[in-house]
Amino acid sequence: MFIILALLILFLLLLLELCWYFAHQVLRRKSDMKKRFVRIHKIEEGKDITLQNTRETRRPGIFGLEGSEGQAIVGPVFASDAQSVTRQLIHVEGKISPRTAGIWNTTIYGGKMQAQLNLPIEEVAVPTPLGDMPAWFVPGGSCWAILVHGATANREQGLRVLPTLAECGLSTLTITFRNDAEAPASPDGLSHLGASEWEDLEAGVRYALDHGAEQLILYGWSMGGTIVELFLRQSALASHVRAVVLDSPILNWRASLESIAKKNGLPAFFVRLVEPIILLRTGIRLSTLDLTTRSQGNSAILLFHGTEDTIAPIALSDRFASTHADIITYHRVPNAEHTQCWNANGEKYEAILHAFLHNILKKDAH
Repeated sequence: MFIILALLILFLLLLLELCWYFAHQVLRRKSDMKKRFVRIHKIEEGKDITLQNTRETRRPGIFGLEGSEGQAIVGPVFASDAQSVTRQLIHVEGKISPRTAGIWNTTIYGGKMQAQLNLPIEEVAVPTPLGDMPAWFVPGGSCWAILVHGATANREQGLRVLPTLAECGLSTLTITFRNDAEAPASPDGLSHLGASEWEDLEAGVRYALDHGAEQLILYGWSMGGTIVELFLRQSALASHVRAVVLDSPILNWRASLESIAKKNGLPAFFVRLVEPIILLRTGIRLSTLDLTTRSQGNSAILLFHGTEDTIAPIALSDRFASTHADIITYHRVPNAEHTQCWNANGEKYEAILHAFLHNILKKDAH
């Protein structure tokens, strides 16, 4: 009997430790995107690159690769076998060496690749109660797009769409928010899953309005989508927003955490055990972060979501789109993982984005 009781106590202690660790991983903002290392086997300069065969390197579309001495943009898959994948080598900046490891990424234009955008990107500071938040500004017209990245990303996540936004004549402000590596920390140093971070978007909106913006378009990826939606529901400045673009938005944190638990081999009910820890550490109830059915307002929305998203279940966007069918233009993107809708088919993504923005701006002109 004593042995059984001791084992039960040990099990409960281990379960509590696992729950605390899971909650800590969710609430601890990472300084950069999760690094995915892949082995570089062979390079034919100006033609193709052969990489380790992984789930990521097999995906169709365009991706980035960062080595110790350079960066590359890689395109469609030419061939593959059990060990390797050969893809088009679109552009190299610096040197990418075979028989080394590179970091696979979805941002494409991070680091020195930013110069490939050929845009006048300025560094600016957005004042907030926590201190100045760094941001990138690209000048354009009086309609500003404000870009908000996801929880495990940084502001480089928005670089992929800047050329399309500039082509449409928009000014763009790509913001950071609390606990980014470049930005001031929150008082507790923890993510609040958008419930506090929306105030940093509000500061970005105020900055835009103070610097000549007449209309606003908000653009959010992943938790950036949560931040955008919470801003629209809670900010007195929401009336200035003309339209919204959401890419792989997290619209229900409980469902997303269940998806993350499943991805890590944990049962869905595990999240119910984690919720009290999140509440204890942040004061946030996950039940208040279900944004799929609540009233959105009248801003037109363009919504992208990948069919293979393992972080934000696409069923949530399906429900959100059906609930707001009168204002949402919805595109399900085949073969796309979380926040990889552009990567899966950049040409189509940009055409859809351009048409949506053109229609919005055309209406404003009349």
